[in-house]
Amino acid sequence: MKTKMREKLHNRHGMNRMVAIVLVLVVVLILAAIYPAYRLYKTRADTLGCLAAMKKAQDMLDVEYLGNYRLTREEAEVVVERSKWEMDTVCPAGGDSYLVERTDSEQIYRIVCGLHDENTYERTRLNARTVYDQLKAELFEAKRRGREAPETVTVTINSREFGVERLDTPNDLHYGTASSTGFKGTVSYYAVDGGGELIWFVYADPNHAAVWRAEDSSAVHIGWSGDAFAA
Repeated sequence: MKTKMREKLHNRHGMNRMVAIVLVLVVVLILAAIYPAYRLYKTRADTLGCLAAMKKAQDMLDVEYLGNYRLTREEAEVVVERSKWEMDTVCPAGGDSYLVERTDSEQIYRIVCGLHDENTYERTRLNARTVYDQLKAELFEAKRRGREAPETVTVTINSREFGVERLDTPNDLHYGTASSTGFKGTVSYYAVDGGGELIWFVYADPNHAAVWRAEDSSAVHIGWSGDAFAA
């Protein structure tokens, strides 16, 4: 009698395990099916939320300009920071916001999102400058401490950490999706001379690239060239 009871309990536990495994597999399949749709929905929602927040911040800038025709960049930046405080954030996806001069309006300042602005050329240029500034700061600190330029410099762009890889020889890299290194997406590289001075830097996304080269190895003269950045 006890043996039969044990067999029944053993068989019941075995069935329970099978049911649990099947349920887990069903849940995994459902999540795998709906995840792409969720990502697409979230991307669209983030984009629409960002564009709406950018418009409100721009409206605040325009109103400020009506009361102060001599609005300086510092004053405009204060307005942008106030808009971030009022809305918690300007970009729901964590895109960096940039204040740039505009030529299509008397109000000379415009807010640009590093992720969602429609002008991908300008967006790439601004993101590249942000990466470049952080790279320069890291290289300066390494040189000040007597250290060699690091293999990879980690920077933060649009709320995400991003690695800028050092190359021994400058690479003819132009686009993230058509690079001679085989990488796809957003990439960034740099090269230094024997003295640790930056002589080559590139930031490339799938749309554009920003390439910087020094005119000589001492990096006395700074020159930019590329598809997205000129200064």
